[in-house]
Amino acid sequence: MAPEPDDTASALAALGIEGVLSHMPGGFFVYRADADEGLIYANEACCRIFGCDDLSAFKRLTGFTFPGMVHPDDIVRVEDSIARQIAADQFDMDYVEYRIVRSDGAVRWIEDYGHYVETKAGPLFYVFINDGTEKHERHRKELASVSAELAEAHVREAEHRSMLRGALSQAEAANVAKNAFLSNMSHDIRTPLNAVVGYAELIRAHLDEAERVRAYTDRVLDASHQLLDVVNETLEISRMEAGHVQLVMAECSLSSAVEQVRRDFAETAERRGIALEADVSGIVHDRVEADVVRLTHLLSQLVDNAVKYSPPRTTVRIVASEEPGSAGGFSTFHLTVADEGIGMDAAFTDRMCLPFERENNTTASGVQGTGLGLTIVRSILDLMQGDLSAESTPGAGSVFTVTLTLRVTHAEDAREAFGRRERTGEVRRILLVEDNELNSEIACCLLEDAGYTVEVAENGQVAVERLSRADPSAFDLVLMDIQMPVMDGYAAARAIRALPDPLRSTVPIIAVSANAFSEDRKRSLESGMDAHLAKPLDIHRLERLIATVIG
Repeated sequence: MAPEPDDTASALAALGIEGVLSHMPGGFFVYRADADEGLIYANEACCRIFGCDDLSAFKRLTGFTFPGMVHPDDIVRVEDSIARQIAADQFDMDYVEYRIVRSDGAVRWIEDYGHYVETKAGPLFYVFINDGTEKHERHRKELASVSAELAEAHVREAEHRSMLRGALSQAEAANVAKNAFLSNMSHDIRTPLNAVVGYAELIRAHLDEAERVRAYTDRVLDASHQLLDVVNETLEISRMEAGHVQLVMAECSLSSAVEQVRRDFAETAERRGIALEADVSGIVHDRVEADVVRLTHLLSQLVDNAVKYSPPRTTVRIVASEEPGSAGGFSTFHLTVADEGIGMDAAFTDRMCLPFERENNTTASGVQGTGLGLTIVRSILDLMQGDLSAESTPGAGSVFTVTLTLRVTHAEDAREAFGRRERTGEVRRILLVEDNELNSEIACCLLEDAGYTVEVAENGQVAVERLSRADPSAFDLVLMDIQMPVMDGYAAARAIRALPDPLRSTVPIIAVSANAFSEDRKRSLESGMDAHLAKPLDIHRLERLIATVIG
């Protein structure tokens, strides 16, 4: 394979290295660095790289020029890169990669190491080449892998950003809702507080005017009940959101629960000129297993709303019914509260159970409240695996229906029966166990005004000692505070039940405590008490509870 007969070829021959160049494993060629860029030498390896059998075939394929060797789509880029590298490199070296098209049509990648030299025959490029297709493919795959990782990372980042935007949006929405709630709650707390303080001042200024004092006192009581509702609902929803609420299941009477709620709201409804009715005739199985505190609580929330949003000379109805055909010891019950009040817009019913939601705030509606009542109902029903449905027409009223599946029972609950231990009759003499002087003074006044004789024990230990020493019939009832120094109410109740004298050990005990949750009631009953009443002391509820306990 003879090189072109020119000065360069002659020079190569004269050096005696043509044989070495011709048989080296890598490609080697020389081309002019002038306009035509024609080749003046190419070794056998160049022919092999291009899939040519001999130099003649190589010449036909490439035109024996450097541009003829390079893929048409790469030549401009390659020559521009060579020119820039030679201009910048002190040794006139360059390195480029480009594609070629072999004689069989296959496209391969070439690694090109060039050296620019000035000779007597003119400027030349000496070039070493090798097939870098496999290396290029590895790099391509590595780049594709990196690109895929970057794309995946970009997707993850986009998802993360989306989650952050969603979380931010939720946080902003929650912040708006809570700010609205805090604003409403501040208003709803300060309004009754203002009434309490204001009417107390008016009472003091008009002590000699009995009718005015009586009217002002009624308003103080109304305001205090409003304030208590705000506190109770806020504490309840906070406990539920924190997951601190658990059901305390026990046998109870559905009809008694409904009647208790009716009695609790009877006076309020009467003052507002609203008729409050209860119908339990649709219940077949009255004795069920349920958390009676939670059950009456959710029913109370619905009745409270119905009474609040109903105008005078209307009726609120509580209806309890049972679906026919109980099976497996369970039955499905419906508790319905219907009113003829202001009603709700259909759009609001979809979000009526969301925390802090009210269709109108206190100022617009004229009704005190935090907007947490239905949220509490929904949370209790989630615990009980029950359902709440609502039908409402603005200006015509609302119907709320609670659906619960409960276990039907028949045996009397031992703790309910405990309150009827051999003692029946009238309660006149009460032992009040209370460590707080202010609470003790208020309770004594209320009880004595109601006709009871009261003695006070400042803690549980004093109460146990007094019962131990007193005549067995000295007290008809013990009202027991829970949180006290020396001995708390739970320990005192257990100690009383352990007294050797049956008459002393069976004295009825009612917890009267600021511990107002269902778990507190359970603990009171487990310690031997007969019932649990939450503070503040309501003398009317206490007398109804006494009647239930004494039987």
